[in-house]
Amino acid sequence: MVMDAWILGAPLKVLRQEDHPYRETTLATLGRHELGLCRRNTEAGPSCELFLDGRSIFLAGWAAPDRAWFELCRELGYEPARHWDWDPALLLFQQVVPALAADWHEPPVALNALGLPEGVLSLAGLRQTFAEAVAGLRREHPGPVGAKVAETFEWLPLRAVVFHDDAQVPLDFEGTGPCGRVSLWLGIHQDRPVVLGGRSPASGTGRWVPEGLGDRPATEAFLAAAGLDPEPPKGFDAIFHGALERLCHWMEGPLDAYRRTYPVGISWHHGRRERLLGRTIVDVRAGEPPMLILDDGTEVAIEPDPVPSWGQGGI
Repeated sequence: MVMDAWILGAPLKVLRQEDHPYRETTLATLGRHELGLCRRNTEAGPSCELFLDGRSIFLAGWAAPDRAWFELCRELGYEPARHWDWDPALLLFQQVVPALAADWHEPPVALNALGLPEGVLSLAGLRQTFAEAVAGLRREHPGPVGAKVAETFEWLPLRAVVFHDDAQVPLDFEGTGPCGRVSLWLGIHQDRPVVLGGRSPASGTGRWVPEGLGDRPATEAFLAAAGLDPEPPKGFDAIFHGALERLCHWMEGPLDAYRRTYPVGISWHHGRRERLLGRTIVDVRAGEPPMLILDDGTEVAIEPDPVPSWGQGGI
């Protein structure tokens, strides 16, 4: 495994592997937890069963791993807005499973074009859906202005989906998930994304709005994030807003299905206080200012000036 691409804040250590024609298994530890991978042969082809602390967390045909895997990802520092292009399903099948089965003679599971077991819903599928919708913009809006709008979104791929669970929000009518907020993060540079905010599950079109723009018009913010000339041509605004509504409408069905694979009640978007709470300092890096390195990879600047003390007064 290429460890510089490892997302979770604890190492994966393989303890034991058994590989022969009839049974293939691997045991490993991930932080304080134990993982197990066991090969299964089914009528549909090779598959696998995954265990976390002795509990099955994935079998062929499931749309997502069990809740315990999501909780472990959150425990080990995974955050959608910080770790672009990843979600718990991709972490499991594109990082953990390949490491567990690295020395197996046969692959543990048949994978589709997205590198996932058939039927698993993931961020990769949503990104593909968004890219297909963007590709359709050029057909729907011919001409130079339409091409400029399409180019804007081509340079702003979907990178992360963040669900903002609220424990006070009631469950939806099916009782399977909260009607909370969801954010779509688009961009080529993580330090200047554009964020679309809406409600989940889907409740019709026209509900998505750009967030965090300040006083800037949406068109200017999107063009700047795409690295294009921020001065739009005449007629750009109308086509842009129509295309944005079309893209969001295209995403609502797949996004709703994806939302229902996520367990209720796990907060995936934490502020600075929540990110630092309970973390451990693992290193100190010299510099101006010095930086504390926490166990989840977060860097915290040390205030160079001492905290003032009062020479007089007190209790």
